[in-house]
Amino acid sequence: MNNTEWDSIRIFLAVVEEGSMSAAAQVLGVSQPTVSRYILALEEKVGVNLFDRSCSGLKVTEVGASLLDSAKATALGAESFARQVNATSEHIDGHVRLAVSEVVAYYFLPDAITAFNRQFPSIEVEILISDQGVNLNKRDADLLVSVEKPEQPDFVVSHLFEGKLGFFAHRDYLEEYGKPDSLQDLHAGFHQIIGDDSNNFYLREAVRIGRPLSKSHFSFRTDSQKMQVELLNARAGVAVTLLVIAEKYPDLVQLFPEAALRPFNWWLICHRDVNVNPRIHNLMTFLSQWFQQNKWRQQQPAEGRKKHLAVM
Repeated sequence: MNNTEWDSIRIFLAVVEEGSMSAAAQVLGVSQPTVSRYILALEEKVGVNLFDRSCSGLKVTEVGASLLDSAKATALGAESFARQVNATSEHIDGHVRLAVSEVVAYYFLPDAITAFNRQFPSIEVEILISDQGVNLNKRDADLLVSVEKPEQPDFVVSHLFEGKLGFFAHRDYLEEYGKPDSLQDLHAGFHQIIGDDSNNFYLREAVRIGRPLSKSHFSFRTDSQKMQVELLNARAGVAVTLLVIAEKYPDLVQLFPEAALRPFNWWLICHRDVNVNPRIHNLMTFLSQWFQQNKWRQQQPAEGRKKHLAVM
């Protein structure tokens, strides 16, 4: 298979997945005319249309659909080949691409990565901060920290830590608005609530603990956990955040510690094909040990922890 044939397969799959040539071009990082040219050339070679064109987009034809399985198998084989080529490198120096969420990036990772660099100065760590889907099969990253534990046998998975959640507000906010006595009191309309915009975590948890709500209860909405913490520190209202994050800010007071919010679990994941790569393996082993030994807890000054505990 030459480069042209592989490019045709890759572009064909992207158009099927994205539903339009312009969207496929954006994903592939090429121009729309390039995508169109490859699709037209592939259709000429097959002798029939692979897509039905309409104002609403492209729909794969029956003939196009018949090519999908072999195209996907070819793509998976190419991805597996690329991963194994990368895994065979025995050089300890080089880079590793680590994908993490915003929460892990800002509140947990800096000290761990600094310590890793001291131990392995020749390994460069590229950090991708993304709360969207990261595809390890397509090598968007070498390692991924996720709240979703994959069940596929192709992945090596290590549990990092469990993060418990709680309701928090700044002590100055509580002096101004009063401390709510219950969740019913909190949601009665007299308090400023900081909630999610699109991920609906707060709303799902509210239903689970018997307090159904709607977004109209929120004075502020953002899916950014960092922004929610900043709003808490700006005395903007009450929000749900991780206890270990709130511990970093002595003026944040926990409310309703009895509320049974489901904890978050973080998992460190890599593809089995690349786990033998010494750079990736070293970073995965280091991070697993770092979090499991609770070294991230040791970064908070003891004075701050004592002050925080005194107001809970």
